[in-house]
Amino acid sequence: MSGLPSGWSPARLGDVLTLINGRAYKKHEMLDAGVPILRIQNLNGGNNWFYSDLDLQDDKYAKKGDLLYAWSATFGPYWCRWDKVIFHYHIWNVEPAPGVSKKFAYYELLRITQDIRAAAHGVAMPHMTKEGMEGWEIILPPLAEQTRIAAKLDELLAQVDTLKARIDGIPALLKRFRQSVLAAAVSGRLTEEWREFTTTESKANTAQLGELITEMRNGLSAKPNEDGKGLPILRISSVRAGSVDQADIRFLECNAADKERYALRVGDLLFTRYNGSLELVGVCGLVRQLTHVALVYPDKLIRVRCKTDVVLPEYLEIFFAETSARQRVMDLVKSTSGQKGISGQDLKALCVTYPSLSEQTEIVRRVEQLFAFADQLEVRVVAAKSRIDHLTQSILAKAFRGELVPQDPNDEPASVLLERIKAQRAAAPKARRGRKASV
Repeated sequence: MSGLPSGWSPARLGDVLTLINGRAYKKHEMLDAGVPILRIQNLNGGNNWFYSDLDLQDDKYAKKGDLLYAWSATFGPYWCRWDKVIFHYHIWNVEPAPGVSKKFAYYELLRITQDIRAAAHGVAMPHMTKEGMEGWEIILPPLAEQTRIAAKLDELLAQVDTLKARIDGIPALLKRFRQSVLAAAVSGRLTEEWREFTTTESKANTAQLGELITEMRNGLSAKPNEDGKGLPILRISSVRAGSVDQADIRFLECNAADKERYALRVGDLLFTRYNGSLELVGVCGLVRQLTHVALVYPDKLIRVRCKTDVVLPEYLEIFFAETSARQRVMDLVKSTSGQKGISGQDLKALCVTYPSLSEQTEIVRRVEQLFAFADQLEVRVVAAKSRIDHLTQSILAKAFRGELVPQDPNDEPASVLLERIKAQRAAAPKARRGRKASV
């Protein structure tokens, strides 16, 4: 192989690593007590554990610090975090040969996992065969350089993990920011300064929702179709707090009277009347524009039309998205046959606090401006997260091209190391494998 870094040598994973098989279990062997059985979902943080009281040979157990590899489903290397577990059939315990750094082996396995996943066999349960894994081609640096590479990767990837943690925390911060904006909007704090400089009188008013609307109507109960016949009709999932997804539709054949009665208009508010999830009952979205010539809605949604000379629909959408208002809505939800719902009469009885139309207009403008800012940040966060996710692979690729740390001509060449491993394996007795020595 040409172009190798100085002292590096081509190898196969099977030349330098031993893959020790786990054990498959029958249902009656998976108990509620005993030694924990480590499965792939436990490696990934799952807390649903099974146990075994079987007396197994030593190499079916793993201990803290062992290097494990999930060869199906999620794929990838893991460090064993438990004092003693039995590792499942879909996991290998990876034993590096003498002269091969375990931490270096971890990073090499991490680097090639994307390619292993891509080369996996099977559809329902993609997996990599042991033969395929052992035959996987790598290039091996000298042991001293393995140690230097692993130390540098520890340093750089710790920084990457710190970045990831900070980036992963931003969506929660943005969610709290939006909630704070909504709370400030409906309490009057958002426009407190505005009121000081306006000549228009603006005071807080309170009325039941029913007094602020001209109409509240449940939708059509006929069964829609997926065949494109008739008018587009929203699904219940089309409405979420602050949005109406007009692409989330089915179709319904209906007469001219129903079309006239249930067609949506710009400025209509839609509330979810029923849902399997409490958090999604009574959420409110505004129809800001129509992307269909005619669009109707199902009976699990409620359409509301406002007295726009008193209250803006945009303001009501903001009001009902605010945390305390949402809580009052959820307190009115009732469960029937596994479905959770709210009645139109209960919605009408909810008290709404609202200022003058001019202040509502200013509130809507400021909320939209601040939410647009949050949306822009979210786009940047997604882009940054993608770059950080690629950064790990970029650093690993650089490391395994020999570009992360300098080569030392005094290091024992990897070719010599490989010959020594080969000789040691040839001389080793072919005894039944027992428990690995403690390190």
